Amino acid sequence: MSKLGFVDGRHYSAYVVEVRHLKRVGDFDGAKELLLRLVDASEAEAEGGGWWVDPWYYEHLAIIYRKKKQPADELAILERYERQAKALGAVPERLAKRLAGLRAEAAR
Repeated sequence: MSKLGFVDGRHYSAYVVEVRHLKRVGDFDGAKELLLRLVDASEAEAEGGGWWVDPWYYEHLAIIYRKKKQPADELAILERYERQAKALGAVPERLAKRLAGLRAEAAR
């Protein structure tokens, strides 16, 4: 049985360096696949433990989707983040503004 928040035996937070490396070498598809698994793990841990999700993973997925010109996917990941329990702070506010901007663009 897997523990909440873990991906392949490691806590999702242990993958930050790997995600950054994948992005740095231009493997955006690999980074995207990994980030989606990490988002799932973050959400499972948050739901199971009464915590909030970590916005870093959603933000980096949104960045990748923007870079790859996938606005529908960027909007979807930010809407997914919006539905989660989250802490207060600068990053959640930044992501909320980014989501509002995408919604405004889509409405035009």
